[in-house]
Amino acid sequence: MEKDWNIVHILSCARHDWLNQIQLIKGNMALDRFDRVKEIIEEIIAEAGHASRLTNTKMNSFAEYVMTYNWRNTPIQLEIEVLGDVKDLSSYDSALLTWTQAFIHMLETNIDGTSTHHVSVSLFIESDSIRFFFDFSGILTTSQSIENWLEENQEQWPFELIEKQISKEEFHVVLELV
Repeated sequence: MEKDWNIVHILSCARHDWLNQIQLIKGNMALDRFDRVKEIIEEIIAEAGHASRLTNTKMNSFAEYVMTYNWRNTPIQLEIEVLGDVKDLSSYDSALLTWTQAFIHMLETNIDGTSTHHVSVSLFIESDSIRFFFDFSGILTTSQSIENWLEENQEQWPFELIEKQISKEEFHVVLELV
C-alpha cells in the first residue's frame, strides 16, 4: 500500500463518511424528501453489504485498496460491488492488487482534469467463473493509452482480459480469473 493507515486515521475517515451520509439524510428530511431518505439508507446498506462480501473473499490487500481509495486525494471516485457466492480468493490478492493499482494509476494520468470521473468495480462470482468488471465514466485525454496499456499488460497475470470497449468518455473492461 502506498500509505500506512493507522487506526486513528481509518476511524477519522470512516467517521467523516458516516457524517456525510447522516447530513444527506438530515438535509433530505428537512426538505420532506422521504423517498430520497429511503434511497440513501438503501444505498448505505448496499455499500456495507458489498464491503462485507469483499472482505469475505479474503483478498485483504485488494479490499484495503478499494475500500480506502476514496479517502485519498484522488481524481476518480471508486466503488465496488460483489455479487454471487463468496469464495476464498486470497491466492489472487497480490496479483489483483498490483494490476488494479497500476490500472487506476494509468487512468489517473490519462483523465481530463476538469470533469468528474467514476470507476465501478464489480466482482461476479459464479460456480464456473470469477469475473471482474471495470466500468469507467468521465473524460479520458486519450483512449488509445488505455488500449495500449491493456494490450501490454495481459500475459503476466492469473486472469485473462475477455472483453473491452473503450471510448473517450467511458470504457468497460472484463477480467476473468484463471
